[in-house]
Amino acid sequence: MPTDERTNGAAFRDGTTRRRALQYLSGGALAVSLGAAGCVQETDDGGDGGGDDGGDGSDGGASDGDGSDEDGSGDGSSTDGGTDIGTVTVGVLVPESGPSAPLGQAQRQGAQLGVAFVNESDAFDFEIEPVYEDTQTDPSTGRQQAEKVVEEDGAQFVVGALESSVGLAVADFAGGEDVVYMSGAAAVEITGEECNANTFRYESNAAQHMAGLTDFAARELGTKWWLHSTDEAYGQSAFEQIERRIEAQSLDVDIVGRTQPDFGTENYGPQISQISNSEAEVLAIPETGADLINFMKQAESAGLKDEVEIIGTALFAQVSRAALGATAIGTYSSVLYNHQLETGDNRQFVDAYAGEYDAPPGNFARVGYELVRTAARGIQEAGTSGPGEVSSALEDLPMTTILGETAYRACDHQAVNPVWTGQIVEADGGTAVELIEKVEGPDTVRPCEETGCSM
Repeated sequence: MPTDERTNGAAFRDGTTRRRALQYLSGGALAVSLGAAGCVQETDDGGDGGGDDGGDGSDGGASDGDGSDEDGSGDGSSTDGGTDIGTVTVGVLVPESGPSAPLGQAQRQGAQLGVAFVNESDAFDFEIEPVYEDTQTDPSTGRQQAEKVVEEDGAQFVVGALESSVGLAVADFAGGEDVVYMSGAAAVEITGEECNANTFRYESNAAQHMAGLTDFAARELGTKWWLHSTDEAYGQSAFEQIERRIEAQSLDVDIVGRTQPDFGTENYGPQISQISNSEAEVLAIPETGADLINFMKQAESAGLKDEVEIIGTALFAQVSRAALGATAIGTYSSVLYNHQLETGDNRQFVDAYAGEYDAPPGNFARVGYELVRTAARGIQEAGTSGPGEVSSALEDLPMTTILGETAYRACDHQAVNPVWTGQIVEADGGTAVELIEKVEGPDTVRPCEETGCSM
Protein backbone atom coordinates (compact mmCIF):
# COMPACT_ATOMS: atom_id res chain seq x y z
CA MET A 1 0.00 0.00 0.00
CA PRO A 2 1.31 3.48 -0.79
CA THR A 3 2.43 5.72 2.01
CA ASP A 4 0.72 9.10 2.28
CA GLU A 5 2.69 11.99 3.76
CA ARG A 6 -0.23 12.72 6.06
CA THR A 7 0.36 9.50 7.96
CA ASN A 8 3.66 10.49 9.56
CA GLY A 9 5.16 7.25 8.33
CA ALA A 10 2.18 4.93 8.60
CA ALA A 11 0.54 3.62 5.45
CA PHE A 12 -3.07 4.62 4.78
CA ARG A 13 -5.58 3.32 2.27
CA ASP A 14 -8.67 4.60 0.51
CA GLY A 15 -11.91 4.07 2.46
CA THR A 16 -13.92 0.94 1.84
CA THR A 17 -17.04 -0.51 3.42
CA ARG A 18 -16.85 -3.40 5.85
CA ARG A 19 -18.65 -5.73 3.49
CA ARG A 20 -16.31 -4.92 0.62
CA ALA A 21 -13.34 -5.33 2.93
CA LEU A 22 -14.51 -8.71 4.17
CA GLN A 23 -15.11 -9.88 0.61
CA TYR A 24 -11.60 -8.74 -0.20
CA LEU A 25 -10.20 -10.57 2.80
CA SER A 26 -12.08 -13.78 2.07
CA GLY A 27 -10.72 -13.73 -1.46
CA GLY A 28 -7.19 -13.87 -0.10
CA ALA A 29 -6.22 -10.56 -1.67
CA LEU A 30 -5.19 -8.96 1.60
CA ALA A 31 -2.46 -10.90 3.34
CA VAL A 32 -1.16 -8.89 6.26
CA SER A 33 0.83 -9.55 9.37
CA LEU A 34 1.27 -7.69 12.61
CA GLY A 35 3.43 -4.69 11.91
CA ALA A 36 3.17 -5.08 8.13
CA ALA A 37 2.92 -2.04 5.88
CA GLY A 38 -0.60 -0.68 5.88
CA CYS A 39 -1.46 -1.97 9.33
CA VAL A 40 -0.57 -0.68 12.73
CA GLN A 41 -1.49 -2.30 15.98
CA GLU A 42 -2.37 -0.85 19.36
CA THR A 43 -0.54 -3.04 21.82
CA ASP A 44 -1.62 -4.30 25.20
CA ASP A 45 -3.10 -1.38 27.08
CA GLY A 46 -2.94 -3.41 30.25
CA GLY A 47 0.79 -3.93 29.86
CA ASP A 48 2.70 -6.84 31.26
CA GLY A 49 5.30 -4.79 32.98
CA GLY A 50 5.62 -6.95 36.01
CA GLY A 51 3.84 -4.43 38.22
CA ASP A 52 6.69 -2.18 39.33
CA ASP A 53 5.05 -0.85 42.45
CA GLY A 54 8.01 1.25 43.42
CA GLY A 55 6.49 4.18 41.57
CA ASP A 56 9.87 5.77 40.91
CA GLY A 57 10.20 5.00 37.24
CA SER A 58 13.07 2.79 36.24
CA ASP A 59 16.54 2.43 34.92
CA GLY A 60 16.09 2.90 31.22
CA GLY A 61 12.90 4.85 31.88
CA ALA A 62 14.36 7.67 29.82
CA SER A 63 16.03 6.64 26.62
CA ASP A 64 19.10 8.03 24.91
CA GLY A 65 18.93 11.76 24.31
CA ASP A 66 16.45 12.17 27.15
CA GLY A 67 15.58 15.73 27.88
CA SER A 68 17.91 17.30 25.34
CA ASP A 69 16.76 19.97 22.97
CA GLU A 70 17.86 17.76 20.08
CA ASP A 71 15.08 15.26 20.74
CA GLY A 72 12.46 17.89 21.35
CA SER A 73 12.09 17.26 25.06
CA GLY A 74 13.07 20.83 25.84
CA ASP A 75 10.19 22.33 23.89
CA GLY A 76 8.32 24.78 26.03
CA SER A 77 10.97 24.67 28.74
CA SER A 78 13.31 27.46 29.69
CA THR A 79 16.48 26.46 31.50
CA ASP A 80 18.08 29.91 31.20
CA GLY A 81 18.76 31.31 34.63
CA GLY A 82 18.99 27.87 36.22
CA THR A 83 16.07 28.31 38.63
CA ASP A 84 16.21 25.79 41.46
CA ILE A 85 12.63 24.68 41.97
CA GLY A 86 13.61 21.68 44.08
CA THR A 87 11.30 18.69 44.46
CA VAL A 88 7.70 18.80 43.24
CA THR A 89 5.16 16.38 44.70
CA VAL A 90 2.74 15.01 42.10
CA GLY A 91 -0.28 12.86 42.96
CA VAL A 92 -0.90 10.15 40.36
CA LEU A 93 -4.45 8.77 40.49
CA VAL A 94 -5.15 5.60 38.50
CA PRO A 95 -7.66 2.75 38.86
CA GLU A 96 -5.63 -0.13 40.27
CA SER A 97 -8.75 -2.04 41.29
CA GLY A 98 -12.27 -2.25 39.92
CA PRO A 99 -13.31 -2.78 36.29
CA SER A 100 -10.73 -0.36 34.85
CA ALA A 101 -7.74 -1.83 36.68
CA PRO A 102 -6.02 -3.26 33.55
CA LEU A 103 -6.21 0.15 31.89
CA GLY A 104 -5.08 1.84 35.08
CA GLN A 105 -1.98 -0.34 35.21
CA ALA A 106 -0.99 0.94 31.78
CA GLN A 107 -1.67 4.56 32.74
CA ARG A 108 0.45 4.13 35.87
CA GLN A 109 3.31 2.57 33.91
CA GLY A 110 3.24 5.50 31.50
CA ALA A 111 3.23 7.95 34.39
CA GLN A 112 6.18 6.16 36.02
CA LEU A 113 8.09 6.49 32.77
CA GLY A 114 7.18 10.19 32.63
CA VAL A 115 8.57 10.68 36.13
CA ALA A 116 11.80 8.95 35.10
CA PHE A 117 11.98 11.14 31.98
CA VAL A 118 11.85 14.31 34.06
CA ASN A 119 14.10 13.16 36.88
CA GLU A 120 16.83 11.87 34.55
CA SER A 121 16.77 14.89 32.25
CA ASP A 122 18.98 17.97 32.33
CA ALA A 123 16.15 20.00 30.79
CA PHE A 124 14.34 20.38 34.11
CA ASP A 125 15.53 22.28 37.20
CA PHE A 126 13.60 20.06 39.59
CA GLU A 127 12.67 16.48 40.34
CA ILE A 128 9.24 14.94 40.70
CA GLU A 129 8.28 12.96 43.77
CA PRO A 130 5.22 10.88 42.79
CA VAL A 131 2.50 9.67 45.14
CA TYR A 132 0.40 6.88 43.60
CA GLU A 133 -3.17 6.24 44.73
CA ASP A 134 -5.95 3.91 43.57
CA THR A 135 -9.22 5.49 42.39
CA GLN A 136 -10.89 2.05 42.51
CA THR A 137 -12.82 2.98 39.34
CA ASP A 138 -15.10 5.04 41.59
CA PRO A 139 -15.82 8.81 41.46
CA SER A 140 -16.13 9.36 45.21
CA THR A 141 -12.97 7.37 45.89
CA GLY A 142 -11.15 9.28 43.17
CA ARG A 143 -12.10 12.58 44.75
CA GLN A 144 -11.10 11.34 48.21
CA GLN A 145 -7.71 10.28 46.88
CA ALA A 146 -7.24 13.69 45.25
CA GLU A 147 -8.01 15.33 48.60
CA LYS A 148 -5.57 12.98 50.30
CA VAL A 149 -2.59 13.66 48.04
CA VAL A 150 -3.16 17.43 48.24
CA GLU A 151 -4.02 17.82 51.92
CA GLU A 152 -1.85 15.07 53.44
CA ASP A 153 1.00 14.59 50.95
CA GLY A 154 1.35 18.23 49.91
CA ALA A 155 0.87 17.66 46.19
CA GLN A 156 0.41 20.80 44.13
CA PHE A 157 -0.18 18.76 40.99
CA VAL A 158 -2.59 15.87 40.42
CA VAL A 159 -2.53 13.77 37.26
CA GLY A 160 -4.61 10.87 35.98
CA ALA A 161 -8.12 9.50 36.50
CA LEU A 162 -9.11 7.41 33.53
CA GLU A 163 -12.91 7.16 33.67
CA SER A 164 -14.95 10.22 32.79
CA SER A 165 -17.01 10.12 35.99
CA VAL A 166 -13.84 9.99 38.11
CA GLY A 167 -12.19 12.73 36.05
CA LEU A 168 -15.18 15.01 36.53
CA ALA A 169 -15.12 14.41 40.30
CA VAL A 170 -11.39 15.16 40.58
CA ALA A 171 -11.74 18.25 38.36
CA ASP A 172 -14.54 19.53 40.58
CA PHE A 173 -12.26 19.19 43.61
CA ALA A 174 -9.29 20.79 41.85
CA GLY A 175 -11.38 23.78 40.78
CA GLY A 176 -11.64 24.96 44.38
CA GLU A 177 -8.04 24.27 45.42
CA ASP A 178 -4.60 25.76 44.80
CA VAL A 179 -3.64 22.83 42.60
CA VAL A 180 -3.24 21.95 38.92
CA TYR A 181 -5.07 18.85 37.70
CA MET A 182 -3.93 17.14 34.47
CA SER A 183 -6.83 14.90 33.46
CA GLY A 184 -6.71 11.57 31.65
CA ALA A 185 -10.48 11.23 31.15
CA ALA A 186 -12.44 11.90 27.98
CA ALA A 187 -15.88 13.38 28.82
CA VAL A 188 -16.10 16.61 26.87
CA GLU A 189 -17.52 18.47 29.88
CA ILE A 190 -14.12 18.44 31.62
CA THR A 191 -12.90 21.07 29.17
CA GLY A 192 -16.43 22.17 28.31
CA GLU A 193 -19.30 23.25 30.52
CA GLU A 194 -17.59 21.93 33.67
CA CYS A 195 -14.16 23.44 32.93
CA ASN A 196 -12.12 25.35 35.47
CA ALA A 197 -8.86 27.30 35.42
CA ASN A 198 -6.98 24.60 37.36
CA THR A 199 -7.79 21.67 35.06
CA PHE A 200 -5.98 20.68 31.86
CA ARG A 201 -6.61 17.63 29.70
CA TYR A 202 -4.02 15.88 27.53
CA GLU A 203 -6.31 12.96 26.61
CA SER A 204 -8.34 13.61 23.47
CA ASN A 205 -11.94 14.30 24.43
CA ALA A 206 -15.15 12.78 23.12
CA ALA A 207 -15.53 15.48 20.47
CA GLN A 208 -12.06 14.70 19.14
CA HIS A 209 -12.78 10.96 19.25
CA MET A 210 -15.76 11.40 16.96
CA ALA A 211 -14.40 14.06 14.60
CA GLY A 212 -12.85 12.00 11.81
CA LEU A 213 -14.84 8.82 12.45
CA THR A 214 -18.18 10.60 12.05
CA ASP A 215 -17.14 12.26 8.82
CA PHE A 216 -15.75 9.02 7.37
CA ALA A 217 -18.75 6.89 8.32
CA ALA A 218 -21.24 9.39 6.91
CA ARG A 219 -19.33 9.49 3.64
CA GLU A 220 -18.49 5.79 3.26
CA LEU A 221 -20.71 3.57 5.39
CA GLY A 222 -24.31 4.77 5.47
CA THR A 223 -26.70 7.57 6.36
CA LYS A 224 -29.08 5.89 8.84
CA TRP A 225 -27.42 5.56 12.25
CA TRP A 226 -28.19 3.98 15.60
CA LEU A 227 -26.30 5.19 18.70
CA HIS A 228 -25.53 2.77 21.54
CA SER A 229 -23.59 3.25 24.78
CA THR A 230 -24.12 2.77 28.48
CA ASP A 231 -25.89 5.52 30.37
CA GLU A 232 -22.87 7.26 31.91
CA ALA A 233 -20.81 10.41 31.41
CA TYR A 234 -18.66 9.35 28.46
CA GLY A 235 -21.48 7.78 26.45
CA GLN A 236 -23.76 10.76 26.97
CA SER A 237 -20.96 13.11 26.00
CA ALA A 238 -20.12 11.10 22.88
CA PHE A 239 -23.76 11.05 21.73
CA GLU A 240 -23.87 14.84 21.98
CA GLN A 241 -20.65 15.18 20.02
CA ILE A 242 -21.80 12.86 17.25
CA GLU A 243 -24.91 14.97 16.80
CA ARG A 244 -22.91 18.19 17.01
CA ARG A 245 -20.44 16.99 14.37
CA ILE A 246 -23.26 15.92 12.06
CA GLU A 247 -24.84 19.37 12.31
CA ALA A 248 -21.58 21.32 12.14
CA GLN A 249 -20.38 19.47 9.03
CA SER A 250 -23.87 19.33 7.43
CA LEU A 251 -23.55 15.56 7.11
CA ASP A 252 -26.30 13.52 5.49
CA VAL A 253 -27.05 11.40 8.56
CA ASP A 254 -30.35 10.47 10.17
CA ILE A 255 -30.21 9.18 13.77
CA VAL A 256 -32.90 6.48 13.71
CA GLY A 257 -32.55 5.36 17.32
CA ARG A 258 -30.61 5.31 20.58
CA THR A 259 -30.08 2.77 23.32
CA GLN A 260 -28.48 3.61 26.66
CA PRO A 261 -28.63 0.65 29.06
CA ASP A 262 -27.23 0.84 32.57
CA PHE A 263 -23.51 0.55 33.22
CA GLY A 264 -22.63 -3.12 33.75
CA THR A 265 -25.64 -4.53 31.88
CA GLU A 266 -25.21 -8.26 31.26
CA ASN A 267 -27.97 -9.01 28.74
CA TYR A 268 -28.03 -6.77 25.68
CA GLY A 269 -30.66 -8.85 23.87
CA PRO A 270 -33.40 -6.18 24.02
CA GLN A 271 -31.09 -3.48 22.62
CA ILE A 272 -29.74 -5.75 19.90
CA SER A 273 -33.28 -6.63 18.82
CA GLN A 274 -34.20 -2.95 18.63
CA ILE A 275 -31.21 -2.20 16.43
CA SER A 276 -31.75 -5.24 14.23
CA ASN A 277 -35.40 -4.35 13.64
CA SER A 278 -34.59 -0.75 12.71
CA GLU A 279 -33.50 0.85 9.45
CA ALA A 280 -30.00 1.42 10.79
CA GLU A 281 -27.08 1.03 8.39
CA VAL A 282 -24.43 2.20 10.86
CA LEU A 283 -24.18 1.36 14.55
CA ALA A 284 -22.06 3.86 16.52
CA ILE A 285 -20.71 2.49 19.81
CA PRO A 286 -18.78 5.11 21.81
CA GLU A 287 -18.06 2.58 24.56
CA THR A 288 -15.12 1.14 26.48
CA GLY A 289 -14.24 -1.71 28.81
CA ALA A 290 -16.39 -4.68 29.75
CA ASP A 291 -19.59 -3.09 28.43
CA LEU A 292 -18.07 -2.80 24.95
CA ILE A 293 -16.76 -6.37 25.02
CA ASN A 294 -20.00 -7.92 26.25
CA PHE A 295 -22.18 -6.00 23.81
CA MET A 296 -19.99 -6.81 20.82
CA LYS A 297 -19.86 -10.53 21.61
CA GLN A 298 -23.63 -10.71 21.98
CA ALA A 299 -24.12 -8.66 18.81
CA GLU A 300 -21.87 -11.07 16.90
CA SER A 301 -23.81 -14.10 18.19
CA ALA A 302 -27.08 -12.48 17.13
CA GLY A 303 -25.79 -11.77 13.62
CA LEU A 304 -25.95 -7.99 14.03
CA LYS A 305 -22.48 -7.50 12.52
CA ASP A 306 -23.82 -8.81 9.23
CA GLU A 307 -26.64 -6.27 9.25
CA VAL A 308 -24.90 -2.98 10.09
CA GLU A 309 -21.52 -1.31 9.85
CA ILE A 310 -20.06 -0.84 13.33
CA ILE A 311 -17.98 2.15 14.40
CA GLY A 312 -16.54 2.79 17.85
CA THR A 313 -14.08 4.86 19.84
CA ALA A 314 -12.17 2.12 21.68
CA LEU A 315 -12.17 -0.81 19.26
CA PHE A 316 -8.63 0.15 18.20
CA ALA A 317 -7.18 -0.59 21.64
CA GLN A 318 -5.42 -3.92 22.07
CA VAL A 319 -7.23 -4.55 25.33
CA SER A 320 -10.47 -4.47 23.32
CA ARG A 321 -9.20 -6.42 20.32
CA ALA A 322 -7.55 -9.08 22.44
CA ALA A 323 -10.85 -9.76 24.21
CA LEU A 324 -12.95 -9.65 21.04
CA GLY A 325 -10.71 -11.58 18.67
CA ALA A 326 -12.37 -12.13 15.30
CA THR A 327 -15.49 -10.29 16.52
CA ALA A 328 -13.62 -7.00 16.05
CA ILE A 329 -12.61 -7.69 12.43
CA GLY A 330 -14.31 -5.37 9.95
CA THR A 331 -15.31 -2.75 12.50
CA TYR A 332 -14.08 0.85 12.37
CA SER A 333 -12.60 2.90 15.18
CA SER A 334 -11.16 6.22 16.15
CA VAL A 335 -7.42 5.76 16.69
CA LEU A 336 -5.95 8.05 19.34
CA TYR A 337 -2.48 6.55 19.40
CA ASN A 338 -0.37 3.78 17.92
CA HIS A 339 3.15 2.80 18.85
CA GLN A 340 4.19 2.69 15.18
CA LEU A 341 3.42 6.36 14.55
CA GLU A 342 6.39 8.48 13.46
CA THR A 343 5.10 11.57 15.26
CA GLY A 344 6.84 13.86 17.72
CA ASP A 345 9.20 11.94 19.99
CA ASN A 346 7.11 8.76 19.91
CA ARG A 347 10.05 6.57 18.91
CA GLN A 348 11.92 7.60 22.07
CA PHE A 349 8.85 6.78 24.17
CA VAL A 350 8.33 3.40 22.51
CA ASP A 351 11.98 2.41 22.99
CA ALA A 352 11.96 3.45 26.65
CA TYR A 353 8.65 1.73 27.38
CA ALA A 354 9.61 -1.50 25.63
CA GLY A 355 12.95 -1.49 27.43
CA GLU A 356 11.24 -1.17 30.81
CA TYR A 357 8.08 -3.23 30.37
CA ASP A 358 9.09 -5.62 27.55
CA ALA A 359 6.12 -4.59 25.38
CA PRO A 360 5.19 -1.64 23.19
CA PRO A 361 2.95 1.00 24.83
CA GLY A 362 -0.75 1.46 24.25
CA ASN A 363 -2.98 4.52 24.46
CA PHE A 364 -3.44 4.60 28.23
CA ALA A 365 0.31 4.40 28.82
CA ARG A 366 0.73 7.24 26.34
CA VAL A 367 -1.69 9.39 28.32
CA GLY A 368 -0.02 8.72 31.68
CA TYR A 369 3.39 9.57 30.21
CA GLU A 370 2.30 12.89 28.75
CA LEU A 371 0.25 13.97 31.78
CA VAL A 372 3.48 13.99 33.77
CA ARG A 373 5.69 15.43 31.03
CA THR A 374 3.39 18.29 30.08
CA ALA A 375 2.91 19.25 33.73
CA ALA A 376 6.69 19.30 34.10
CA ARG A 377 7.10 21.54 31.07
CA GLY A 378 4.61 23.99 32.52
CA ILE A 379 6.56 24.07 35.79
CA GLN A 380 9.83 24.61 33.94
CA GLU A 381 8.35 27.39 31.80
CA ALA A 382 6.89 29.13 34.85
CA GLY A 383 10.17 28.84 36.78
CA THR A 384 8.18 27.88 39.86
CA SER A 385 5.92 25.11 41.11
CA GLY A 386 3.22 27.58 42.10
CA PRO A 387 0.00 26.22 40.58
CA GLY A 388 -1.31 29.63 39.49
CA GLU A 389 1.88 30.53 37.65
CA VAL A 390 2.10 27.07 36.08
CA SER A 391 -1.50 27.23 34.91
CA SER A 392 -0.80 30.50 33.14
CA ALA A 393 2.43 29.17 31.64
CA LEU A 394 0.73 26.06 30.22
CA GLU A 395 -1.83 28.01 28.20
CA ASP A 396 -0.88 27.87 24.50
CA LEU A 397 2.62 26.65 25.37
CA PRO A 398 3.96 24.72 22.34
CA MET A 399 5.32 21.32 23.35
CA THR A 400 6.70 18.36 21.44
CA THR A 401 4.71 15.32 22.52
CA ILE A 402 4.32 11.76 21.32
CA LEU A 403 1.67 12.93 18.84
CA GLY A 404 3.74 15.85 17.52
CA GLU A 405 3.75 19.51 18.53
CA THR A 406 0.64 20.45 20.45
CA ALA A 407 -0.53 22.86 23.13
CA TYR A 408 -3.26 23.31 25.71
CA ARG A 409 -5.69 25.90 24.39
CA ALA A 410 -6.04 28.94 26.61
CA CYS A 411 -9.81 29.01 26.12
CA ASP A 412 -10.56 25.56 27.58
CA HIS A 413 -7.23 23.88 28.49
CA GLN A 414 -7.80 21.06 25.98
CA ALA A 415 -4.80 19.55 24.19
CA VAL A 416 -5.11 19.95 20.44
CA ASN A 417 -4.32 16.38 19.36
CA PRO A 418 -4.71 14.72 15.97
CA VAL A 419 -6.84 11.57 15.61
CA TRP A 420 -7.02 8.85 13.00
CA THR A 421 -9.77 6.67 11.59
CA GLY A 422 -8.89 3.00 11.24
CA GLN A 423 -10.37 -0.39 10.46
CA ILE A 424 -9.75 -3.58 12.43
CA VAL A 425 -8.38 -6.27 10.10
CA GLU A 426 -7.15 -9.83 10.44
CA ALA A 427 -3.40 -10.10 10.82
CA ASP A 428 -1.18 -13.12 11.47
CA GLY A 429 -3.77 -15.01 13.48
CA GLY A 430 -4.81 -11.92 15.40
CA THR A 431 -5.96 -8.42 14.54
CA ALA A 432 -4.34 -5.13 13.60
CA VAL A 433 -5.49 -1.58 12.94
CA GLU A 434 -5.30 -0.33 9.38
CA LEU A 435 -5.22 3.47 9.26
CA ILE A 436 -7.54 5.11 6.75
CA GLU A 437 -7.22 8.85 7.27
CA LYS A 438 -5.91 11.44 9.71
CA VAL A 439 -7.63 14.51 11.11
CA GLU A 440 -5.21 17.21 12.21
CA GLY A 441 -5.49 18.57 15.74
CA PRO A 442 -7.08 21.94 14.92
CA ASP A 443 -9.80 20.12 12.95
CA THR A 444 -10.70 17.82 15.85
CA VAL A 445 -11.49 20.40 18.53
CA ARG A 446 -14.65 22.42 18.84
CA PRO A 447 -14.38 26.18 18.30
CA CYS A 448 -13.75 27.91 21.61
CA GLU A 449 -17.08 29.70 21.48
CA GLU A 450 -18.92 26.38 21.24
CA THR A 451 -17.35 24.64 24.23
CA GLY A 452 -19.43 26.27 26.94
CA CYS A 453 -16.23 26.75 28.92
CA SER A 454 -15.93 29.92 30.96
CA MET A 455 -12.91 30.42 33.22
